[in-house]
Amino acid sequence: MKNKVKEYREKNNMTATELAYKTGVSERYILFIEAGKRTPSLRLANRIAMVLKEGVDKIFCF
Repeated sequence: MKNKVKEYREKNNMTATELAYKTGVSERYILFIEAGKRTPSLRLANRIAMVLKEGVDKIFCF
């Protein structure tokens, strides 16, 4: 799945570690999502969007 997690994370001056902490997953998992190697659950996608203050539809292309 294509996503813009890294783009919006950097826009918010946030590290992958910070995003991981705020969403309750590992940094490695965030990096896998950013690389397109993992697809987050809908629940995690919503948490990521809330932390990044964007809509899920702007960050993820389902």
